[in-house]
Parts: sequence; C-alpha cells; structure tokens
Amino acid sequence: MKTGKIVWGLIYIFIGSIFLLDNFNVIDFYWVSVWRFWPVIFILIGTNMLLSRFGNQKVVPALVAAITLVALALIGYQGSRPNDDSRWISFQFDNEDNGNDSTLYTPNYFIEPYGGAKRAELTIQGGATSFKLQDTTSSLFEADVKKQFAKYTLTKSISDSVEVLNFKMRSGEQRWNLDEMENNKTNIRLNLTPVWDIHIGMGAGEAIFDLTPYKVSSLKFEGGAASFEAKIGSLQPLTSVTVETGVANVEIDVPSESGCRIVVDSGLSSKDFIGFNKQSDGTYQTSNYNTAAKKINISLKGGLSSFEVRKY
Repeated sequence: MKTGKIVWGLIYIFIGSIFLLDNFNVIDFYWVSVWRFWPVIFILIGTNMLLSRFGNQKVVPALVAAITLVALALIGYQGSRPNDDSRWISFQFDNEDNGNDSTLYTPNYFIEPYGGAKRAELTIQGGATSFKLQDTTSSLFEADVKKQFAKYTLTKSISDSVEVLNFKMRSGEQRWNLDEMENNKTNIRLNLTPVWDIHIGMGAGEAIFDLTPYKVSSLKFEGGAASFEAKIGSLQPLTSVTVETGVANVEIDVPSESGCRIVVDSGLSSKDFIGFNKQSDGTYQTSNYNTAAKKINISLKGGLSSFEVRKY
C-alpha cells in the first residue's frame, strides 16, 4: 500500500471534517491559530518517505497513520483555541535607535490635502496592524497611526489626472513585535468626492472598511493570516471587489438593491453566501443581478479561508 495516499487521505478527511463541523456551528475553529504549523505537512511527507523505504512493509501503513493522526490531533487542538492575545508569532529586529522604544510608539498623523481630483487611487501596505476606515475628511487622505511598531510613509503622485497615494510601512531594520498587534491601530479617513480605487496588502492583521459613503470603483485585498471586513455602498454603477488570501476570515456586506455576482476559486475554503443563487457555471448571483442598475462583482481566491458575503 502506498503510504503517501494514507497521509493525504487523512489530511483531506481532517480538513473536510473541520470545515463541515464549522459550517454547521458544531465547533468554532480558528485557522489563524494553526497556520504557522503548515511545515508539519513536510514532516509527515518526509517521515512517510523514510519509513516506506526502510521499515517493515506490514507495519509501516499503521505507523504512518498513527503519526499523521497524532499530528492532526495537535493541530485540531490548537485550532480550537482562539488567538485573542496575538502571541502566536513574534519577530524581533535590531533598530537603529539602539533600543529606544519611545520612538517606536510615538503616534503619527498623516494628511494629504484635497486638490479637486475626480479620481484617486490608494494603496495600503503593512502588517500586524488594525486598519480601520470608518470616517470621512475634507482632505484627500488622513491617517492616525497609534502605538506603531514600525514607521509608515505617505507619498503622492499624479497619473492621468488621477491622484495616486501610497501609504506603506517602511522596510528596513525595524523592531517588529506582533505581541503588540492589538495596540497597533491605524484610523484612516478619505474624501467623499473622488471615485476611489483601493488596494490593501498585508501579511497578518485586520482591515475593517466601511465604504458605504464612498464612490468605490474597485477594492482589492491581499492578505496572509488576516481578517478583512468590508461594507460596500451603492454609489457606483459597477464596483469590483477582489480578495486573495492565505488563511483569512473575510466578511463582505453588500446592499440589497445592488445586483451582486461572486466568483470563487478555492476548494478548501468555507463559503457562506446567504441570499445568493448558485449558477450552472459555479458562480453565485443575487436574483436581481441582471436587472439591477448598480452591480457589484466579487472575486474570491483563498487557501484555508472563510468567506462570507451578506446583504444588508
């Protein structure tokens, strides 16, 4: 018997069972708590290769199955524990300030005046931070960074009458300590006038964006072990939402009056699309998608992620 099939068979059964039980609210499973254990797969594959070559062929399948079950049991136990204290990962880098932490946690305020542009692009890049957009401003862009562990920069350029903003964490020798993630908060405010294209890229952390008062043409979120919540408005004829994640929890709210279409490219992610009808091509649509004056197209790609799209 090929023991490799035993390993992958048990892994698939484990993942499928977890998703099924989680979808029916039998258990609460926290994928963020287990994502750092993905190298266990390589350990299992290596163990399988060694045992199948040198071990007793009658004993090997049972031994491989036992090792795999123990590893999956440990992962299952870890995933059942919420990751509230954010102590699941920690990076330390030397800083040019020679340990002067006071400079690392000084609040910073960023502002870019509004120059009358009709369109604007915003790119946000960072990690181990809670980004929130829940308020507006008469400026083009404002950001209030509190308890930061790494420095940010804000740059602006103009391309074809479009104001392009880049708000990102500086690269370099910073002291990153994700134990402090719960205190790293960035509140963002945008101007209501322009039509916005927004791109958010982050490794670990969360992004909570209330976009109902804004004219949003496109929204793109790329994240690793992250949480993403977005509430979309109906001020544009067409809004495109793209989400690409590793292990993440994604929640998107869309207005009931807008027609919405969802394309999902992920076999292992859980999906909860209440009020959507599955089409013959595998996509999901609201019943008013073809007739609605305003439309929202959503593309979801993920590894072991949880996708939920709701109507409000």
